[in-house]
Amino acid sequence: MKTRRQIFATAAVALMALFAAACSGSNAAEKKDSGGLEKKNIKVGVLPTWDAAAVYLAIKKGYFTAEGLNVTPVTMANPEEAISKNVSGAVDFAHNGYVSPTMASNRGLKLRIIIDGAQAKSNMYVVVTPKKTSIHSPKDLAGKKIGMTTSKGLPALLTSAALQLAGVDTKSVQFVDVPYTNMGAALQNGSIDAAFATDPFLTRFEQTLGARVVLDTINGPTADFPIGCYHTSERFAKQNPKTVAAFQRAMAKAQTLAATDRNEVAQVLPTYIKGLTPQAAQTITIGTFPTSLNKSRAQRVADFMLQQHVLTTHFDASTLE
Repeated sequence: MKTRRQIFATAAVALMALFAAACSGSNAAEKKDSGGLEKKNIKVGVLPTWDAAAVYLAIKKGYFTAEGLNVTPVTMANPEEAISKNVSGAVDFAHNGYVSPTMASNRGLKLRIIIDGAQAKSNMYVVVTPKKTSIHSPKDLAGKKIGMTTSKGLPALLTSAALQLAGVDTKSVQFVDVPYTNMGAALQNGSIDAAFATDPFLTRFEQTLGARVVLDTINGPTADFPIGCYHTSERFAKQNPKTVAAFQRAMAKAQTLAATDRNEVAQVLPTYIKGLTPQAAQTITIGTFPTSLNKSRAQRVADFMLQQHVLTTHFDASTLE
């Protein structure tokens, strides 16, 4: 017959076993709920442009939450900052154009493009001039100064290609670095003759300055040009494959929504683009949102960069996969 001490000891062991089982079940359930993600709290570097809309849609619609992710967007000032903060680990993923990660990879940095973000369309990236000017056609831009947010990135590449297509000697044209916030004043005071513009700034220049379009950079060889993507570091991708896959699934849903419902995009744009009104968001020109990852898009950009002499040798975009 068991003593009272033995009975208590047996009961204590049983309770400990039940507690351990409960904790184990709780941990297993938590792991199952998060999908076994390596990292749940994620920072995404974003540029304050229309093609980042999918990130904010994924947050708004709960697509990230459904994948076990807690995503915080971090605004980047320019593509170079997006690269540096992604490589350093300050952000886990970064929204960017294709040019910067291609250049960075060509220099030896290890990056992976995991989502195709956007493609351009006609009348989206244009060169405008002030109302009172002698510039009325692309050929009139010869020998002129054109303001660019960056003279080393995609705007300059697209403009150069469009000028060449129009028969303009690009060596005669000077690209001047001007922030969008100062571009209107630069057009007015004559420090630049024309400006590369996209919405919402394009609409603003037209309404406040009477600016007119003299060159559409999206045509011919640049039709439907790939302009936006999301990348991560090779190190992060290797260490967090389940997290990357979860991010891709959530973004695929958001990209599909953005591609099929212009109104959803318009509603979210003013929440992260300063100065953009809900009314303007409904009318500005935006491009298209790819709904699947196509490796040929990155290669097209790399080949274009070679044609424009930004790259000196062929770049194999498969290194970004």
